[in-house]
Amino acid sequence: MYCKLPLLTALAACITSVVSEDLGFPLFAYGKVAKSGLRLSYADGLAYIGGFPSFAKEAVNITLSLAEGDDKFVAKGNSTGTAPSLSSKPTMYVDVTEGASNPVGFTTDNETLPSGATAVGFGLYGGWVFHKQQNSSLEMKFIATPTNETGIFLVKWNAAATKASDDIAISLRTQVPVALYE
Repeated sequence: MYCKLPLLTALAACITSVVSEDLGFPLFAYGKVAKSGLRLSYADGLAYIGGFPSFAKEAVNITLSLAEGDDKFVAKGNSTGTAPSLSSKPTMYVDVTEGASNPVGFTTDNETLPSGATAVGFGLYGGWVFHKQQNSSLEMKFIATPTNETGIFLVKWNAAATKASDDIAISLRTQVPVALYE
């Protein structure tokens, strides 16, 4: 029988080096609107799935990273070739005001958050995005609202726990859709 220790040591060193780097991850929406997963994107400070609205001045696919110790999701634009990139690294926020159902947005450090919004309390539970306020449970209250453009949805945080007839409950996950590999 051979010794597995060198293999385990090499694996541990590899994992340590990967974890120490700034890892980013895309998010995908799943639900009735997106059974195979629609990528979360940034457009003019708001979160969309299914693509970008045509009116957007700044629109880009993003990866997020969890800011260490802050429980914040920081966005980075995925620019390739001629694709646009974000001019900053904005932080994702949700409006947790009781009864609210407002868009998920992004803000930079020099911008003031909308009233009732928070940019802290985010995390991943097995690849599922959650938000947690102090002294509360994990919440996954994301919904997709259709825009005037076919197949493009505005992502909202449903603090009200109710929804309009055209809103669709979604979950945001780091799980890449299988269809992307076909």
